Amino acid sequence: MKEKKSIFGLSVSRLLFCFIAFYFIFFSEKGQQRFKTWLNLLEFSNKRISDSNISQTNLEKEFEKIRVAKWIARKYRVSNEAVREIVEISFSAGDKFEVDPYVVIAIIAIESSFNPLAESGAGALGLMQVMPLIHRKKFQKYGGFEKALDVKVNIYIGTEILKNFYLRYGNYQRALLAYVGVSQNSNSSYPKKVLRLRDRLKKLIKMP
Repeated sequence: MKEKKSIFGLSVSRLLFCFIAFYFIFFSEKGQQRFKTWLNLLEFSNKRISDSNISQTNLEKEFEKIRVAKWIARKYRVSNEAVREIVEISFSAGDKFEVDPYVVIAIIAIESSFNPLAESGAGALGLMQVMPLIHRKKFQKYGGFEKALDVKVNIYIGTEILKNFYLRYGNYQRALLAYVGVSQNSNSSYPKKVLRLRDRLKKLIKMP
């Protein structure tokens, strides 16, 4: 006697076997554990791909910093190790205050030529030529005026000042006029100098 066929051309016994197998694979306790294991493996695989992409991005960023630091060290005749630290802190400050780190580096170049002990006749101090008396409250967060020449503190405070001006005026051109302490109607070439150097630094990282 022939087996009855289902509408799909399969015997009833085969359909029953497939159903039982499907149940044990996916709906039994062990089946659910197996399904979770597969799901976890898939998630882990996706995470590894994501981490790999992040690592690649970080690696590119590190090469970018190295190239910029070497160029600065040669141009300004300063220690490559010291410049690497300044560049690293500038990127960190840029991330913290959401400011273009190349604008920060360009300000440092023009204000102090990467001399952390620079001091102006008006009393501006350090790499970013910050005025301690004007920005007293900002220095209090980092331990007071005695930290004015600390490389990290000076860059962080200078970057925070720049960010505040950027939020007030809406662009770097006007923010830089405020940073250097001149009127918004001024014909000062300071913003152009900073932004021109920023653009030059960014071209470095695109060179083969």
